[in-house]
Amino acid sequence: MMRPQWIILPLAGLAEVGWAAGLKHAETVPDWVLTVVLAVTSLWLASRAVRYMPTSTVYTVFVGLGAAGTAVADWLLFGVAFHWPVLAFIALLLTGVIGLQRVSD
Repeated sequence: MMRPQWIILPLAGLAEVGWAAGLKHAETVPDWVLTVVLAVTSLWLASRAVRYMPTSTVYTVFVGLGAAGTAVADWLLFGVAFHWPVLAFIALLLTGVIGLQRVSD
């Protein structure tokens, strides 16, 4: 059975993607408010997971999912050019994230 922190951590990564995108694309006050809310939410969710897991695992997964998700969002939502080598490195990153999930207590 998957532990709750392994559900919380991907949500933190998703919020990370949202605020990272907001930093570049926010133009109005509501956009900036949403960006700040997502930033606070991502850190709060990560802080919940770190209570039950090693800090190094939480941070690596949190940043890894955020980086991978931001690259995918750039391609799919913001018109950034797709490059196969970038996808290969994201796959490598996610392999490490999944490996950490599998071996963490």
